Amino acid sequence: MTQQAVKRALGRAARELEDLLDRAAGQISSGDGGELEQWRQLCENCRQRLEDDLLRMAVVGTIKSGKSTFINSLFSGDYLKRGAGVITSIVTRVRRSDRLEAVVYFKPWEEINSEIRQALSLFPSAGWRSSASEPFDIRNPSDRQDLRQALTSLEAGYLVNRDSRSVSSVLLDSYLQGYDRVAEIISDRTEIRRFSENDFYTHQDFAGNQGLAVYLRDLELFIDSGDLAENIEIADCQGSDSPNPLHLAMIQDYLHTSDLITYLISSRTGIRQADLKFMSMIKQMGAMGNVLFVINCDFNEHENLDDLKRVRDQVRQDLALLTPSPAVYTFSGLYALFSDIRDFLTEKDQARLDQWRGDQDLARFSQKEKNRFETDFKHLITEHRYMLLLINQLQRMETVISDFSQWLAFNQKVLSSDASGADALVSQVREQQKKTEKIRSMINSTFDGTCRQLKKELKTNTDRFFDLRHGPVVPAVVDFIRSYHISPDQYRAMLMENGLSETLPVVFQDFKERLDVFMAEQINPRLFGFVAENEAYAFEYLESICRPYESMIRETLADFGQHSGSGQESSGRQSAGNSAPVSMDGVKKAHGIAMPNAAATFDYTRGIQTEAFMKLGFFRMVQGIKKLVKRSGAAGNADFSALESGVARMKRETEATVVFHFKNYRENLKFQYLFVLIDAMAGEMSQWLVQRFQTYATDLTRIREISNKSQEEKKHFLTEMEDMISELERIKGQVDSLRKSLGRQSPAGGGAGTGDKDP
Repeated sequence: MTQQAVKRALGRAARELEDLLDRAAGQISSGDGGELEQWRQLCENCRQRLEDDLLRMAVVGTIKSGKSTFINSLFSGDYLKRGAGVITSIVTRVRRSDRLEAVVYFKPWEEINSEIRQALSLFPSAGWRSSASEPFDIRNPSDRQDLRQALTSLEAGYLVNRDSRSVSSVLLDSYLQGYDRVAEIISDRTEIRRFSENDFYTHQDFAGNQGLAVYLRDLELFIDSGDLAENIEIADCQGSDSPNPLHLAMIQDYLHTSDLITYLISSRTGIRQADLKFMSMIKQMGAMGNVLFVINCDFNEHENLDDLKRVRDQVRQDLALLTPSPAVYTFSGLYALFSDIRDFLTEKDQARLDQWRGDQDLARFSQKEKNRFETDFKHLITEHRYMLLLINQLQRMETVISDFSQWLAFNQKVLSSDASGADALVSQVREQQKKTEKIRSMINSTFDGTCRQLKKELKTNTDRFFDLRHGPVVPAVVDFIRSYHISPDQYRAMLMENGLSETLPVVFQDFKERLDVFMAEQINPRLFGFVAENEAYAFEYLESICRPYESMIRETLADFGQHSGSGQESSGRQSAGNSAPVSMDGVKKAHGIAMPNAAATFDYTRGIQTEAFMKLGFFRMVQGIKKLVKRSGAAGNADFSALESGVARMKRETEATVVFHFKNYRENLKFQYLFVLIDAMAGEMSQWLVQRFQTYATDLTRIREISNKSQEEKKHFLTEMEDMISELERIKGQVDSLRKSLGRQSPAGGGAGTGDKDP
């Protein structure tokens, strides 16, 4: 039985068990909740987690490495726009479905205007606006017209930064380009548009057009082809060498939630400096063990198979410097895609496919390597990680069945006894309740104390990580700011032509973009690595608390089984393991817990009011220097000295703002994420242990009342119980069968592959 079949069968069994528990509540407990409601809730949660759980794979690599083509090949169709521009400002998420649909999420106006206002530091002053009394709002025709004219009139020095267009100018220009197309869609909240069937490919206009992509918050595709499971999400990420550091932050956010990473390397270039930089970042995040490497080969670039293998071997050697035994696969995503859609190819593409097929060695090698990738991929993301989800939920079901079985057996025995026998059984259970209540109290007390201790430790770790003097984050940023300097030649021409007041904003723009890149490449990976390490520590610590209580619970429940007449603990109970069936990812999803996103580290720029400080103090300084210049005649040197003074002030302002920002980020990380996660994980684990005693929480008054009824009424209740016991045995048989099926599938393994050998 496939794991998808196991998932569906387990969901059906959970639903049937819910119905049976509802029946028992109505017949025996008068629907007053109690332990039956608790068990029913466990079954409902089990179903929800089976339905809602997504397994995520991020597809990453540099610009033009073939990410979109590769994903298209996985879904056997040309769904994502190939060769999309580097400006695409979103991660496109793709899933298998029974429908063809694109869901496009648009940013609200406030978010759009906020991004634009951030980018307006590009301009020397507010003089370019005809009316600057109100904050810039792109919805105002006069603001759009002013911005369009200002961008047109700006000197090249404002628009080009380090031999490429500045991020700010591209962002502003893109917003202007796309405004007329999306203005009627955008509102004060996140708007959603769905494109299905014949309109599906409309989404490519948004993803591939930089003037439209900039307005998107998210893009999700549902595709009705390919053989991937519906609970697997593939993410087409922006190029890792995109000039916009915000793109890198978005990739980092998705990597933090992904189960697997596929890194694409072009066979035309092999591993480049941009690849090494990004892989080092992944390693700092602690995710290198979850990476599959695909050398996306271009048949036209290789004379023969030996040449392709030469590139592959070199890539292996380079990767070995970063990770031992890397899982490397070498095939052409475009060849695989064209082979799948050959009946729909243009005449030109058909000729390309025929040419590639003519080189049988390359074609055969590529196909075998793709088959090997798909086999390993399915093992890792479905047979290994998905197995953990199924086993956890199966374990929950087994425990509910065992508890419910003992509850039914006990009540059946009470009803079958005479008055004195029933009183004796009830008395025995009340004594057990006193014992278990002490254990429940111990569990709650232990977890309360453990949470306090964990929070104290993680608080210390977090404070140390963000320490202003000795931590790995803040001192590094401060050092970057303090060591930033400008050379006289870099801005001399602009100083001479445009003057000091118009040159300083260009310097600030360059400084800000360099700092943003430093934050994305150096700081965020360290931050994610720190969080992952502390998450794992907290989870393992809490899990270790569960183990001794599990043994205590099993002994106590076995003792109850003897009193209830149900015998020893059922096989389902014995398989419960040594810890609560709780996963950290499951807790995060169930409680909606997410760490502050990577882009939040850029929020320091909100506190740097460049234009304001220039108006208030800088221009006074400029005027004073100009007077000195007139007296000294040394205009060039004085202008550069003034520029250096302005840069020094800019750096001081930025440093103070960054330090303040990281203090806030530190507190948010502690109190809004780590502490919340600790409470949620501890809550689920302690609740699980306490619920194991739910059988003892039964309201004995109701069952005692039934035992005092007439023989006719008691016979009716006993018949109902026998039917429910029979139905429960049937459900138990189904669950036992699913357990055996999962046992045969052997989820051994833990890395992202087993190395690579020639097929």
